[in-house]
Amino acid sequence: MRLRSFCLSGALVLAACAPSAADAPIAEQWRSVEVTVAPIDFGTEHVGRLRFRGGVEIRSDDPVFGGISGIEVLDGTRVIAVSDNGDWFEWRLVLDEEGVLTGVGAVRTAFMRNEDGEPFPSKASGDAEDVAQLPDGRFAVSFEQTQSIRIYDLNRDGPFGAAAPGPVLDGVARLPGNNGLEALAASEDGALIVGAEGGGEATTPLWRARLDAPAPARANARYPLSGGFSLTALDRLPDGGYVALERFYAPVIGARARITRVASLGEGEVEAEELALIESPRPVDNFEAIAAVSTPDGAVRVYIVSDDNFNRRQRTLLLAFDILN
Repeated sequence: MRLRSFCLSGALVLAACAPSAADAPIAEQWRSVEVTVAPIDFGTEHVGRLRFRGGVEIRSDDPVFGGISGIEVLDGTRVIAVSDNGDWFEWRLVLDEEGVLTGVGAVRTAFMRNEDGEPFPSKASGDAEDVAQLPDGRFAVSFEQTQSIRIYDLNRDGPFGAAAPGPVLDGVARLPGNNGLEALAASEDGALIVGAEGGGEATTPLWRARLDAPAPARANARYPLSGGFSLTALDRLPDGGYVALERFYAPVIGARARITRVASLGEGEVEAEELALIESPRPVDNFEAIAAVSTPDGAVRVYIVSDDNFNRRQRTLLLAFDILN
């Protein structure tokens, strides 16, 4: 029996004689996760137009840890992450005096909730892929296998708060079940930019959806794909535009990651400027999450995280880069 199934069964028994879990203080809704970190030797100071600013491999014996598929970095060092197993994670980045990433701390987790305030009953229903903070402080999360968007108010409700339905996207029923809504970012005016993973096509659709849209939003732009890469994450850059993360995997070649910058998202095919290609012998894994923030010295910092798929042969890598002017 899976650990999650056991925990949920126990929760149902307790629910019969206790107040709703959502009524618990927010601090008590989280559970600490013990982790260890090992520094990453990237092997070079620069890759493409990025400067390496530290990296770590995050390890844990806790079976819940892993599958990190989306991150948002807040107020410089606070990270909110989602996993494709339907879990929230939160941790603090540890930076040295020069702003180099050296570790993570205060890692904690909680089950994500559906619109009824209940944990997702299966991986298929809770396959969260990316997270973006809205201007009002709430968080939007994309779910791949159900091709849907949900909105959460973590600051008000904590992780036990029920989800609110997000905007509906036109045409998502035609997306492959495990090859769908991967990338998510919030525009400055609060609209959501949503991208499908794509696969085998020259482009993949992008939707711009307002939360109060009266009808399903249509895909009005397309992101270019090439070389076997697919789109896995988006984030808005603090100095304008967006940063995107792409991944590639082939059994003989292995994993690769590509980071691009998109100046604007208008109609038709967008222009993506390659910032860096990360491939062997550099440390690379199944990178699925990206976040961009400003640093105290005025640089634009990009963090990427890999999804280990709960596979012992893969790793959870957290790497930091500054974009070179």
